[in-house]
Amino acid sequence: MTAEHHRHLAMKSVEAISTWKACWPVWEVEILGRTNGLSDAKKIHELGDHLRDVFFATNTGNRDQGSLSGGGAGWESLVTWYLNLVLSGTNAVAMRQSKAVVPRTLLDATTISYGNNQTNTESDVCVVVYPNDFNFPATDRDFAKNLDLEIAKRIASIELGIIQCKTNWNDNAQIPMLWDMVYRASFGSATGIHIGKNGYNVSNLKRFTYSFVTVPSQKGPKMPNKPTQMAVKRVNNLTGGNYWGMATKNGVALSASEIFDRNFSSAFSKNIRASIQDAIDGKIGLFS
Repeated sequence: MTAEHHRHLAMKSVEAISTWKACWPVWEVEILGRTNGLSDAKKIHELGDHLRDVFFATNTGNRDQGSLSGGGAGWESLVTWYLNLVLSGTNAVAMRQSKAVVPRTLLDATTISYGNNQTNTESDVCVVVYPNDFNFPATDRDFAKNLDLEIAKRIASIELGIIQCKTNWNDNAQIPMLWDMVYRASFGSATGIHIGKNGYNVSNLKRFTYSFVTVPSQKGPKMPNKPTQMAVKRVNNLTGGNYWGMATKNGVALSASEIFDRNFSSAFSKNIRASIQDAIDGKIGLFS
């Protein structure tokens, strides 16, 4: 088997979400119209410039707490789908945070302990990049268990990117800033803070990044749009960068389409658009 089986499992998990089931029929029409029916590699890559418009296609204008929660799950799912679309045919897989699809070793490596309390970051999505010679399980039987065993053996060759996805930028920018600081820091025993468990730590990985991807849901003057604004400053120096579902605005945010070059370039054996075209032609991954 290949990374495509892991991608298949990751997307099955997304497709089971009620918000995805409700929104996908509308989003799919938007996406197909913007990408010539998923046949244009350039437009597929550039879809990251338009994810906000796709996301808002299902916007009812309802801002109660229930709709916000649903919106958050929808945004995480849409970002996961877009990542896996572009990564189709590569050795990189995007997953929503779930014990069912995220290998145990990677969950252990990113666990934060404070005293006797353990928690994982608010990682809505994570991307694992496997080395080219990675030995994927040969059969579907016990796939997740055997995949994790191989990851544990090859952790020094694994790259991991954690991506926090939020619809509202202003209300959430401080969260990825603080998590990124925690993962960067080295703590003495007196602090009671420890990164990793069961012998695994993010420092064992070949590469680790922490990113923020927002819609953003704000409109007009409420939307962060200047480098001097606090919401922008808070995510300006994340190890993995700050992105939104629109075209890049210098000093403010990068298009979601730029996350591949910035964080996951090692997954591609050729340029990104050529890789997408190969997946289209070969009907690989989400193009199958």
